[in-house]
Amino acid sequence: MKHPFHQIHLYEIGSRLFCGKKGEHLPAIFNELEKKTPFVWADEIWLMGVWKNSPSSQRIAQTMPELQPGYQSVRSQLTNKDIYGSPYSIYEYNLDPLIGGDTDLTVIYEWFRSKNKKLILDFVPNHMAIDSPLVSQFPNLFLQSIHSEQDKNSFLHPNGNCYKHGKDPYFDGWTDTIQWDFSNPEVENYHIQILKTIAKHCDGVRCDMAMLPLPDVFERTHGKKSVYHWENVIYSVKSEFPDFRFYAEVYWGLDGTLRSLGFDATYDKSLYDELVHHRLDQVAEVISNESGQISKPNLIRFLENHDENRAKLTFGEHSKTYFSLLSSLPGILLLFDGQEIGCLKKIPVQMKNVDEESPDIEIEDFYKRAFAILSKRSKVLEYQTLNYTEMNQLPVFMRLLISDTQTELFLWNYQQVSCSGWIPYEEKISYRETLKDIVSNQIYPQGKPQKEGMYFKLEPNEIQWFIF
Repeated sequence: MKHPFHQIHLYEIGSRLFCGKKGEHLPAIFNELEKKTPFVWADEIWLMGVWKNSPSSQRIAQTMPELQPGYQSVRSQLTNKDIYGSPYSIYEYNLDPLIGGDTDLTVIYEWFRSKNKKLILDFVPNHMAIDSPLVSQFPNLFLQSIHSEQDKNSFLHPNGNCYKHGKDPYFDGWTDTIQWDFSNPEVENYHIQILKTIAKHCDGVRCDMAMLPLPDVFERTHGKKSVYHWENVIYSVKSEFPDFRFYAEVYWGLDGTLRSLGFDATYDKSLYDELVHHRLDQVAEVISNESGQISKPNLIRFLENHDENRAKLTFGEHSKTYFSLLSSLPGILLLFDGQEIGCLKKIPVQMKNVDEESPDIEIEDFYKRAFAILSKRSKVLEYQTLNYTEMNQLPVFMRLLISDTQTELFLWNYQQVSCSGWIPYEEKISYRETLKDIVSNQIYPQGKPQKEGMYFKLEPNEIQWFIF
């Protein structure tokens, strides 16, 4: 049975690092951005870290001893000028001067629109920077501490109040942040104002740690009842900007909860974890059973992002296998800048300048092939599961993607042993004298047509990707 197939390609770029390394505002280097290999492939581009930097966050980032090894691993001649501060400790929701001037956000948005690309920016619902001017303007919107000033998760603000740092239930607070007080209903109203302003300059937001305002999570973290309602926030923004998209970074199995509250898409961290821990049977079960259940791209799937280790480091040569596998799945496919050249070093988000890594030529060539195929897909696609004969009756994941421009066949052996068998010829799988595998770049002679169909052989955890 055929099912509608929808996939969005989301490309994450660290805007501070991109501009910091070039020493230019973003509008001055649009041409450099457009030269990046994934640019044509991408439907949406997430410019991570465009909002105004916090001076206190920069000072804290420069002086925390535990962060130094991460900095030194990516910058051989490290100086304090290379360390800018966390983009998730936001001073205010205005463009950072490293990225552009006061009016440049409009210029940036209009440029992306001219290139037919959606622009995604950050929204951090849980906290602001400790030195944000909003604290002085609205002192009661932030969570005051009932503990002494010595509490490691609290700090004394110049306004005389003791406030909580932003945190989650499992770790100490982020010391460069101040926690919004979700027990105050005015916080929800103020967030709606912030988001409506943001929505004038982009097509959507990636909401950092979006589960933290949930009532049970906030109470578990801070011992107070949250009256923050994501459904109200999203409805209020979309009533004025109906096409504006909300993406959620979310963990702890709460992705379904956030989708039920109106988020357009959420991180699929569980699939990533299954791949990391090599639980391939579980991966195959999940992706095989979702056929026909997804009517829109509501899961964000990835092999790396700024919070995770590099895909090449985590998965080795199987990074090509897993990117190919994700390319066969409905949803939002997220690619982080540098993944396409096989970068190995995880870059701390506080950095604005790092050493260049040499590309892995094999990885780079693979992504060029993959991007070329993915960019040729037509807007209307269908996918189906195939019938096949495997010699030892072992299951193999097989998917056919059908569009007006091409037909793609994916074969993935998630077993611990080699598999081989036959796929019968049908309307979309016809005889070819040779087949070229997009993943390995190998060419497979098919010999004479066989009545059984197309022969395949796969090593353990091997994927093949053919075009008809």
